[in-house]
Amino acid sequence: MKTQLFSIALLVSSFTFAQSWNITGNSGTNSSNNFIGTTDNQPLVLKSNNIESLRIKPNGNIGIGATSPDAKLHVAQNNINNQNLSLGKFTSVGQTGGSAIVSLAYNSTTANLEVNSSYTGTGFRYGTYNDFNIENETSSTDFGAINFITNKKVQLSIKPNGNASLQGKFEAKEVKVTLTPTADFVFDEKYDLPKLEEVEKHIKEKKHLPEIASAKVMEKEGVNVGEFQIKLLQKIEELTLYSIEQNKQIKQQAEQLKHLKDENEALKAQSAKIEKLEKQVQQLLSAQK
Repeated sequence: MKTQLFSIALLVSSFTFAQSWNITGNSGTNSSNNFIGTTDNQPLVLKSNNIESLRIKPNGNIGIGATSPDAKLHVAQNNINNQNLSLGKFTSVGQTGGSAIVSLAYNSTTANLEVNSSYTGTGFRYGTYNDFNIENETSSTDFGAINFITNKKVQLSIKPNGNASLQGKFEAKEVKVTLTPTADFVFDEKYDLPKLEEVEKHIKEKKHLPEIASAKVMEKEGVNVGEFQIKLLQKIEELTLYSIEQNKQIKQQAEQLKHLKDENEALKAQSAKIEKLEKQVQQLLSAQK
């Protein structure tokens, strides 16, 4: 009887050993039957120093520092402002987007930074239509700006109303400003071109051109580049009209000078003839004496 019990115990021990994993490595395994994990609807939890380090939920989501991972990979360091990295499955294609592939969140379940996020969502998105967006759909005029921050200061800000502000210099090879109307109204026949005397008077009194802001106003309020360029174009077009008018006057004066010169030459010729006749008359009178 003792021999039978020993044999059974040895068999059970051998069977149990055969089903265990060796911490120095294993061979001859079959992934269908040999694995580390659970076979019921319970998560697999790995701990160190009795503190949970990794959790695999029954749905396959993996959490590192997250006891309830809501993405394929959810990494959280809860003692630093709940910053986390979330990797999810992209469930839709095209311009409408889908759930996030990569999501960076700050103490929120809604990602602040997303790749292939919903088109109506917010954040950073790269879609299958080769579109690349940094977006925020918030329509509030006070909140929802996209800010670029360096040295703890907002250096570039894009507001929900489309306005943008840059704290520094802007450099580009080409800038295109689309603004209507232009200044071609100056060339309309009904346009009341200011008289140069009026312009001169305004400059003497105000120290700047009419319809152009003064230097003090520009320093205080800044300059709208598009509107300013149109105003400058208006002044250039007015100057062009002044030049055309001046050119006409110069040509007219040149013709008058030519006419006067021709008349002067004719008068000189007549004067020479009269002088010659006077000499001839004097000679005749002298001969009669």
